[in-house]
Order: sequence, then structure tokens, then C-alpha cells
Amino acid sequence: MTRLAKLLGITLALSALAATLAAAASLALTSDPLVAGRASVASCGFSSLSATRSVDNSGSVTQVSVSGIPQSCSGQTLSVTLKGQSGGSLGSASTTIGSCSGGCSVSFTSFGATVSGPDLYGYAFAVTGS
Repeated sequence: MTRLAKLLGITLALSALAATLAAAASLALTSDPLVAGRASVASCGFSSLSATRSVDNSGSVTQVSVSGIPQSCSGQTLSVTLKGQSGGSLGSASTTIGSCSGGCSVSFTSFGATVSGPDLYGYAFAVTGS
């Protein structure tokens, strides 16, 4: 009986191997060329932004206003990340910078989480766009 079990096991293993090879043979092997390139990235020209925060009576941050945004950044997206003492993110928000004359400013009121004013140690900004 054990010889029959071994023979059956070998037969099943060979059948599984044949099915695997048949499935692999039906796959199309093609590749796309790898292309390197260069793209210029234009800055809208801000060197420093300033931010102020507003807190409510419970000490939670309700608004962050960012000013000092150059007019050339209009139409691009400004993101702000609220940073804690260790540098980790407490919350973030983003918005499109509207058209303005002179220095632009934007305000954020939702950060994806409740942020306590005393826990806020700094801001990180990013401007992205076309």
C-alpha cells in the first residue's frame, strides 16, 4: 500500500508541475524600454513664508494663516504640515493659491485631526503646481 501511495504522490506532483509549466508558457513576455529624461522645475520664487495660528478656548488650533506667498505662485497648491516637538506631523492641509496682487495669503481651517496649540512647534510648507 505504501508503494501505491508513493506512486500516487509522485504522479500528483508531476501533474502539478506540468500544469504550472503550461500556465507559465501562456504568459506573454514583453518589456517596455526604460527612458531617462530631464524636466525643468520652476519655482514660483518664495524664499520664506510666515504662518500664524488661531486657537479656540479649549486650546485647539482652529486656523493657520500663511502669508508672504509671491503672486507668481497663484494657481499652484500650497500644503502645510503642522509639526510637533519631535518633528512628526500633527496634521496637514492643502489648498489652491488664488490670484492676488502683491503678496498672497491663504488660510487653513481643517487639518485632518484636532491639533492642540501647545503641541504645535512648527510648520512645513510645500508648493506644487504646473
